[in-house]
Amino acid sequence: MNILQKLWQWFWQQSWLNKIIILGLFAVLVPFVLPTVVAWFRPTIIKVGVAFYTDERASASEGNVQRYFFERRNLVTNCSLRTIEEPLPTGLATPPPSQSWVVIKLLLENTSDQNIANLHLGVRSPALSPATQLLTAPRTDTTGRMETPARDTRRFYLVSIPAIAAGSSLVLSLKTPIDETLRKFIYVDHRPVTIQVPFVSADQFREYPPIVSRTNAVKILNREGLLRTATEKAADETLLFARLDVDESAPLKQAAPYQLLPKSKSCPEGEAGLW
Repeated sequence: MNILQKLWQWFWQQSWLNKIIILGLFAVLVPFVLPTVVAWFRPTIIKVGVAFYTDERASASEGNVQRYFFERRNLVTNCSLRTIEEPLPTGLATPPPSQSWVVIKLLLENTSDQNIANLHLGVRSPALSPATQLLTAPRTDTTGRMETPARDTRRFYLVSIPAIAAGSSLVLSLKTPIDETLRKFIYVDHRPVTIQVPFVSADQFREYPPIVSRTNAVKILNREGLLRTATEKAADETLLFARLDVDESAPLKQAAPYQLLPKSKSCPEGEAGLW
Protein backbone atom coordinates (compact mmCIF):
# COMPACT_ATOMS: atom_id res chain seq x y z
CA MET A 1 0.00 0.00 0.00
CA ASN A 2 2.86 2.37 0.81
CA ILE A 3 4.34 1.72 -2.63
CA LEU A 4 1.07 2.73 -4.30
CA GLN A 5 0.88 5.91 -2.24
CA LYS A 6 4.46 6.85 -3.19
CA LEU A 7 3.74 6.17 -6.87
CA TRP A 8 0.62 8.32 -6.66
CA GLN A 9 2.53 11.18 -5.07
CA TRP A 10 5.30 10.84 -7.64
CA PHE A 11 2.73 10.96 -10.46
CA TRP A 12 1.16 14.21 -9.23
CA GLN A 13 4.57 15.81 -8.90
CA GLN A 14 5.17 15.40 -12.66
CA SER A 15 4.44 18.08 -15.25
CA TRP A 16 1.27 17.92 -17.32
CA LEU A 17 3.26 16.75 -20.35
CA ASN A 18 4.83 13.90 -18.36
CA LYS A 19 1.43 12.93 -16.97
CA ILE A 20 0.00 12.66 -20.49
CA ILE A 21 2.99 10.56 -21.64
CA ILE A 22 2.69 8.25 -18.59
CA LEU A 23 -1.06 7.75 -19.10
CA GLY A 24 -0.48 7.05 -22.81
CA LEU A 25 2.14 4.41 -22.07
CA PHE A 26 -0.13 2.87 -19.43
CA ALA A 27 -3.04 2.66 -21.92
CA VAL A 28 -0.79 0.92 -24.46
CA LEU A 29 0.58 -1.62 -21.96
CA VAL A 30 -2.74 -2.62 -20.38
CA PRO A 31 -4.01 -4.83 -23.30
CA PHE A 32 -0.75 -6.80 -23.25
CA VAL A 33 -0.45 -7.16 -19.48
CA LEU A 34 -4.12 -7.85 -18.68
CA PRO A 35 -4.19 -11.50 -19.92
CA THR A 36 -1.15 -12.33 -17.79
CA VAL A 37 -2.68 -10.69 -14.72
CA VAL A 38 -5.94 -12.58 -15.28
CA ALA A 39 -4.00 -15.85 -15.56
CA TRP A 40 -2.46 -15.25 -12.12
CA PHE A 41 -5.89 -15.27 -10.46
CA ARG A 42 -7.69 -17.74 -12.75
CA PRO A 43 -6.25 -21.05 -14.00
CA THR A 44 -5.88 -21.22 -17.78
CA ILE A 45 -8.50 -23.67 -19.03
CA ILE A 46 -8.17 -22.96 -22.76
CA LYS A 47 -4.73 -22.53 -24.31
CA VAL A 48 -4.63 -20.69 -27.63
CA GLY A 49 -1.73 -21.11 -30.07
CA VAL A 50 -1.57 -19.26 -33.37
CA ALA A 51 0.42 -19.41 -36.60
CA PHE A 52 0.08 -17.54 -39.92
CA TYR A 53 0.31 -19.15 -43.35
CA THR A 54 -0.01 -18.15 -46.97
CA ASP A 55 -1.55 -20.66 -49.39
CA GLU A 56 -1.10 -20.08 -53.11
CA ARG A 57 -2.49 -22.07 -56.05
CA ALA A 58 -1.35 -20.66 -59.37
CA SER A 59 0.51 -21.13 -62.64
CA ALA A 60 3.94 -19.92 -63.70
CA SER A 61 5.91 -20.09 -66.94
CA GLU A 62 9.55 -21.15 -67.04
CA GLY A 63 10.78 -20.90 -70.59
CA ASN A 64 8.44 -22.95 -72.77
CA VAL A 65 7.15 -24.96 -69.81
CA GLN A 66 4.11 -23.91 -67.86
CA ARG A 67 3.69 -25.39 -64.41
CA TYR A 68 0.86 -25.33 -61.91
CA PHE A 69 1.69 -25.42 -58.25
CA PHE A 70 0.38 -25.33 -54.72
CA GLU A 71 2.57 -23.74 -52.06
CA ARG A 72 2.10 -23.23 -48.34
CA ARG A 73 4.49 -20.86 -46.62
CA ASN A 74 5.00 -19.32 -43.19
CA LEU A 75 3.68 -15.79 -43.56
CA VAL A 76 5.84 -14.39 -40.75
CA THR A 77 9.20 -15.57 -42.14
CA ASN A 78 8.11 -16.19 -45.78
CA CYS A 79 9.68 -19.66 -45.53
CA SER A 80 8.24 -22.31 -47.85
CA LEU A 81 6.72 -25.22 -45.91
CA ARG A 82 5.25 -27.39 -48.68
CA THR A 83 5.22 -27.14 -52.47
CA ILE A 84 3.56 -29.40 -55.06
CA GLU A 85 4.12 -28.84 -58.79
CA GLU A 86 2.65 -30.43 -61.90
CA PRO A 87 3.16 -29.63 -65.60
CA LEU A 88 0.20 -28.73 -67.77
CA PRO A 89 -1.34 -31.98 -69.09
CA THR A 90 -1.05 -32.63 -72.82
CA GLY A 91 -4.04 -31.47 -74.82
CA LEU A 92 -6.51 -28.79 -73.93
CA ALA A 93 -7.17 -28.54 -70.21
CA THR A 94 -8.68 -26.02 -67.84
CA PRO A 95 -6.29 -25.40 -64.93
CA PRO A 96 -7.57 -24.60 -61.47
CA PRO A 97 -8.10 -20.85 -60.98
CA SER A 98 -5.09 -19.01 -59.62
CA GLN A 99 -5.67 -17.64 -56.13
CA SER A 100 -3.94 -17.06 -52.81
CA TRP A 101 -5.10 -16.85 -49.21
CA VAL A 102 -3.88 -15.83 -45.77
CA VAL A 103 -4.64 -18.62 -43.33
CA ILE A 104 -4.70 -18.08 -39.56
CA LYS A 105 -4.47 -21.39 -37.75
CA LEU A 106 -5.60 -21.53 -34.13
CA LEU A 107 -4.67 -24.42 -31.87
CA LEU A 108 -7.17 -24.68 -28.99
CA GLU A 109 -6.28 -27.00 -26.13
CA ASN A 110 -8.61 -27.91 -23.27
CA THR A 111 -6.17 -28.37 -20.39
CA SER A 112 -8.86 -29.16 -17.82
CA ASP A 113 -10.33 -32.50 -16.78
CA GLN A 114 -13.86 -31.48 -17.72
CA ASN A 115 -15.71 -31.08 -21.01
CA ILE A 116 -16.23 -27.51 -22.21
CA ALA A 117 -19.58 -26.68 -23.82
CA ASN A 118 -20.62 -23.71 -25.99
CA LEU A 119 -17.17 -22.21 -26.30
CA HIS A 120 -17.10 -18.77 -27.94
CA LEU A 121 -13.89 -17.20 -29.20
CA GLY A 122 -13.38 -13.68 -30.54
CA VAL A 123 -10.55 -13.11 -33.04
CA ARG A 124 -9.25 -9.79 -34.39
CA SER A 125 -6.71 -9.44 -37.20
CA PRO A 126 -6.15 -7.24 -40.28
CA ALA A 127 -6.14 -10.52 -42.23
CA LEU A 128 -9.84 -11.11 -41.49
CA SER A 129 -12.70 -9.85 -43.65
CA PRO A 130 -16.32 -10.70 -44.52
CA ALA A 131 -14.86 -13.11 -47.10
CA THR A 132 -13.09 -15.16 -44.39
CA GLN A 133 -14.02 -18.84 -44.25
CA LEU A 134 -13.84 -21.06 -41.17
CA LEU A 135 -12.38 -24.52 -41.84
CA THR A 136 -12.29 -27.33 -39.28
CA ALA A 137 -11.88 -31.08 -39.13
CA PRO A 138 -14.77 -33.15 -40.50
CA ARG A 139 -17.77 -33.79 -38.24
CA THR A 140 -17.08 -30.64 -36.24
CA ASP A 141 -20.12 -28.35 -35.98
CA THR A 142 -18.04 -25.20 -35.53
CA THR A 143 -19.40 -21.95 -36.98
CA GLY A 144 -17.96 -18.48 -37.46
CA ARG A 145 -18.99 -15.01 -38.62
CA MET A 146 -17.80 -11.41 -38.59
CA GLU A 147 -19.26 -9.28 -35.79
CA THR A 148 -19.27 -5.52 -35.14
CA PRO A 149 -19.88 -4.68 -31.48
CA ALA A 150 -22.39 -1.91 -30.79
CA ARG A 151 -19.95 0.14 -28.70
CA ASP A 152 -16.78 -0.71 -30.63
CA THR A 153 -16.07 -0.05 -34.30
CA ARG A 154 -13.37 -2.74 -34.39
CA ARG A 155 -14.82 -5.87 -35.94
CA PHE A 156 -13.95 -9.33 -34.77
CA TYR A 157 -14.56 -12.86 -36.01
CA LEU A 158 -16.75 -14.87 -33.64
CA VAL A 159 -16.07 -18.62 -33.51
CA SER A 160 -18.65 -20.86 -31.81
CA ILE A 161 -17.70 -24.41 -30.83
CA PRO A 162 -20.38 -26.74 -29.39
CA ALA A 163 -17.97 -28.77 -27.24
CA ILE A 164 -14.33 -29.64 -26.59
CA ALA A 165 -13.68 -32.83 -24.65
CA ALA A 166 -11.48 -32.84 -21.58
CA GLY A 167 -7.78 -32.98 -22.41
CA SER A 168 -8.40 -32.69 -26.17
CA SER A 169 -7.38 -30.14 -28.79
CA LEU A 170 -8.81 -28.59 -31.94
CA VAL A 171 -7.25 -26.80 -34.93
CA LEU A 172 -9.25 -24.04 -36.64
CA SER A 173 -8.35 -22.34 -39.92
CA LEU A 174 -9.53 -18.83 -40.80
CA LYS A 175 -8.93 -18.56 -44.55
CA THR A 176 -9.13 -15.14 -46.23
CA PRO A 177 -8.61 -14.53 -49.99
CA ILE A 178 -5.77 -12.12 -50.73
CA ASP A 179 -7.31 -9.18 -52.58
CA GLU A 180 -5.49 -6.02 -53.67
CA THR A 181 -5.99 -4.37 -50.27
CA LEU A 182 -4.55 -7.29 -48.32
CA ARG A 183 -1.72 -7.77 -50.85
CA LYS A 184 -0.73 -4.11 -50.46
CA PHE A 185 -0.94 -4.39 -46.65
CA ILE A 186 1.47 -7.37 -46.53
CA TYR A 187 3.79 -7.12 -49.52
CA VAL A 188 3.87 -3.40 -50.43
CA ASP A 189 3.51 -1.60 -47.11
CA HIS A 190 5.18 -4.55 -45.26
CA ARG A 191 2.87 -4.11 -42.29
CA PRO A 192 2.80 -6.96 -39.75
CA VAL A 193 -0.21 -9.26 -39.68
CA THR A 194 -1.16 -9.36 -36.01
CA ILE A 195 -3.83 -11.26 -34.10
CA GLN A 196 -5.78 -10.64 -30.92
CA VAL A 197 -8.16 -12.91 -29.05
CA PRO A 198 -10.07 -10.38 -26.91
CA PHE A 199 -12.20 -12.98 -25.17
CA VAL A 200 -13.18 -16.62 -24.71
CA SER A 201 -16.28 -17.79 -22.85
CA ALA A 202 -18.18 -21.01 -22.24
CA ASP A 203 -20.84 -22.53 -20.02
CA GLN A 204 -18.13 -23.48 -17.53
CA PHE A 205 -16.52 -20.01 -17.17
CA ARG A 206 -17.22 -16.35 -17.75
CA GLU A 207 -15.72 -14.26 -20.52
CA TYR A 208 -12.04 -13.37 -20.11
CA PRO A 209 -9.03 -12.52 -22.36
CA PRO A 210 -6.82 -15.60 -22.88
CA ILE A 211 -3.07 -15.65 -23.39
CA VAL A 212 -2.22 -16.22 -27.07
CA SER A 213 1.08 -17.97 -27.74
CA ARG A 214 3.11 -17.97 -30.93
CA THR A 215 3.17 -21.55 -32.11
CA ASN A 216 5.59 -23.10 -34.59
CA ALA A 217 3.84 -23.27 -37.98
CA VAL A 218 5.06 -26.83 -38.64
CA LYS A 219 3.84 -27.93 -35.20
CA ILE A 220 0.27 -26.81 -35.94
CA LEU A 221 0.33 -28.50 -39.35
CA ASN A 222 1.51 -31.75 -37.75
CA ARG A 223 -1.09 -31.49 -34.99
CA GLU A 224 -3.81 -30.90 -37.59
CA GLY A 225 -2.62 -33.92 -39.56
CA LEU A 226 -2.76 -36.02 -36.42
CA LEU A 227 -6.31 -34.88 -35.62
CA ARG A 228 -7.50 -35.47 -39.18
CA THR A 229 -5.74 -38.68 -40.16
CA ALA A 230 -4.24 -40.05 -36.92
CA THR A 231 -0.79 -39.78 -38.53
CA GLU A 232 1.91 -37.15 -38.03
CA LYS A 233 1.89 -35.86 -41.60
CA ALA A 234 0.25 -33.10 -43.58
CA ALA A 235 -2.85 -33.88 -45.61
CA ASP A 236 -2.06 -34.40 -49.30
CA GLU A 237 -2.80 -31.54 -51.70
CA THR A 238 -3.75 -32.34 -55.29
CA LEU A 239 -4.10 -30.18 -58.39
CA LEU A 240 -7.08 -31.04 -60.56
CA PHE A 241 -7.46 -30.25 -64.26
CA ALA A 242 -10.75 -30.29 -66.18
CA ARG A 243 -10.02 -31.63 -69.67
CA LEU A 244 -11.99 -30.08 -72.53
CA ASP A 245 -13.80 -32.02 -75.23
CA VAL A 246 -12.43 -31.90 -78.76
CA ASP A 247 -15.21 -29.59 -79.98
CA GLU A 248 -14.94 -27.34 -76.94
CA SER A 249 -12.87 -24.18 -77.15
CA ALA A 250 -10.39 -23.10 -74.51
CA PRO A 251 -11.77 -20.67 -71.90
CA LEU A 252 -11.09 -16.97 -72.24
CA LYS A 253 -8.30 -15.58 -70.11
CA GLN A 254 -9.20 -13.44 -67.15
CA ALA A 255 -9.36 -9.70 -67.80
CA ALA A 256 -7.02 -9.06 -64.85
CA PRO A 257 -4.23 -11.68 -64.83
CA TYR A 258 -3.36 -13.14 -61.45
CA GLN A 259 -0.24 -11.65 -59.87
CA LEU A 260 2.03 -14.18 -58.20
CA LEU A 261 3.03 -13.61 -54.60
CA PRO A 262 6.68 -12.60 -54.01
CA LYS A 263 8.99 -15.59 -54.14
CA SER A 264 9.27 -17.50 -50.86
CA LYS A 265 12.52 -18.39 -49.10
CA SER A 266 14.03 -21.85 -48.69
CA CYS A 267 14.71 -22.18 -44.97
CA PRO A 268 16.24 -25.04 -42.97
CA GLU A 269 13.59 -27.47 -41.73
CA GLY A 270 14.16 -26.51 -38.11
CA GLU A 271 13.65 -22.77 -38.83
CA ALA A 272 10.84 -22.82 -41.38
CA GLY A 273 8.04 -22.81 -38.83
CA LEU A 274 9.49 -20.23 -36.42
CA TRP A 275 8.08 -16.74 -35.87
